[in-house]
Amino acid sequence: MKLIYKHDNIAILHSAKNVLALNDIESFVKDEHGSTMSARFGISNMFHELWLTHDQDFEKASTIIENEIENPEPKASWVCVECNEENDGSFDACWNCQNVHASK
Repeated sequence: MKLIYKHDNIAILHSAKNVLALNDIESFVKDEHGSTMSARFGISNMFHELWLTHDQDFEKASTIIENEIENPEPKASWVCVECNEENDGSFDACWNCQNVHASK
């Protein structure tokens, strides 16, 4: 087991966990409910921790977290081939006609 990522926002930590899972990297959140207790006792800035199940995944996981969570590249906008509407790069389907983007 190896610590791969820390964040004070549990939602962002779970986003990192999900991105790793999509890349076939097993991980788990350690002390997930610790911040609930820390808030109760007046402790602030509690960081949640994401740990790798397999140490050999560390380099690949570090690169994925850096590229997908910490410094994601903005995706270019695209024009739907069905209705010619422009869509933000974060959309996998057209906002107007729900046609799936060709690269997906």
